[in-house]
Amino acid sequence: MELRHLRYFVAVGDLLNFRKAAESLSISRPALSKQIKDLETEIGIRLLDRDTVSVSLTKAGEVFLDDARDLLERSQRAIDRATQAQAGRLGKLRIASVGVIATDFLPSTLQLFHKQFPGVDVAFVEMQPIEQLDALDQGTIDIAFAYGHDPVPQADKNLLKVISSHFGISLSRHHPLANQDSISLADIKNETMLCFGNGPRSHREEVQRFITEEGFPLPKIRSFDGFDPLVTLVAADQGISMLPRVLDLTSQGIVNRPIISESPFEFQMWAVWQRDTASQLVRHFIDLLKQRV
Repeated sequence: MELRHLRYFVAVGDLLNFRKAAESLSISRPALSKQIKDLETEIGIRLLDRDTVSVSLTKAGEVFLDDARDLLERSQRAIDRATQAQAGRLGKLRIASVGVIATDFLPSTLQLFHKQFPGVDVAFVEMQPIEQLDALDQGTIDIAFAYGHDPVPQADKNLLKVISSHFGISLSRHHPLANQDSISLADIKNETMLCFGNGPRSHREEVQRFITEEGFPLPKIRSFDGFDPLVTLVAADQGISMLPRVLDLTSQGIVNRPIISESPFEFQMWAVWQRDTASQLVRHFIDLLKQRV
């Protein structure tokens, strides 16, 4: 049984006239009659009583007519929803979570996206930065975020810079250096430097590279898997960190001071998505992200 059999039967069931039903379907009356007979034969149920003068529904036909209408409506809804999804107006968009660093651009973009595409469910997937590119390749997320000047060497990725900011020294407002307008690396040589991540392109690796290139010995470094414990310990004056100056943590009792250095220490964050993506959801979101940043 195919959907066309249901359409033909519903037309006959509604009009109770083969000639009028055939005209509405733009097929011949004999062809319509054959299709209805084929349907009855396939399901093994007589749906219509007909003679040379009139057509009427059997009791089984009355029940089947209601269900056939419902199936046709549901099939059309499925087609409509698939069309909406293909156009990027329906579905689920999975974005890697980047935490508080994204407060400068992400909430406003999401608000505008929801207003324009209310049928799209945006889900944030919690994962570490180092995991995001692999998750993008595996298809478990649609948009990832990466860091650094050359974060994604693969040619199959698209990049959009969403944050560009100098690093500063972040420390508790109670720290003795908090009142200085700027801080040199010599000032912090005896401090504990708090970082997150340990792998390639991690925050820790970037901080170590910068300090070494500036010609200073590395201070004691503690590394964390997440951002929250780092912020908590900085606020508690249990160490300092180097964080982007665009990151506002004053509400948590943390100040950020410029670094006195020979060369700037820059933070860059990029939105990353597959170059060959067929998803209009991703394209719509990236278009709005370009407007915001």
